[in-house]
Amino acid sequence: MSVLKYCNIDQITVTPKMEGYLDRVNSKVDLGNLLAISIASSQFIQIFSGKVSAGRQLEKIYSHDWEVFSSVLLSTHFLTRNEVNKIADEARLFSFGDEAKFWDCVYEATR
Repeated sequence: MSVLKYCNIDQITVTPKMEGYLDRVNSKVDLGNLLAISIASSQFIQIFSGKVSAGRQLEKIYSHDWEVFSSVLLSTHFLTRNEVNKIADEARLFSFGDEAKFWDCVYEATR
């Protein structure tokens, strides 16, 4: 969900400064998504690479530490949210009016 939709402020106009902050937020979200994809991909490559028998393949799947995998994958969301929160904190300090209300909403949503 886009932050513009979540923190909808009536009739807000996007200023060039606000657009810069939004670009930074979108960049962090995109990087967080790439991080999650790379983590997931590397684990599946590790599990399913190589020429092994079906029984050995099942053993690799069963013995994989799925708890650590899920913990690492979930931490990417935490890292992304934290980075967006930093941007929103900076933006709310240097904004005023409806723009400040918007960034305050984003800040509170990402705490």
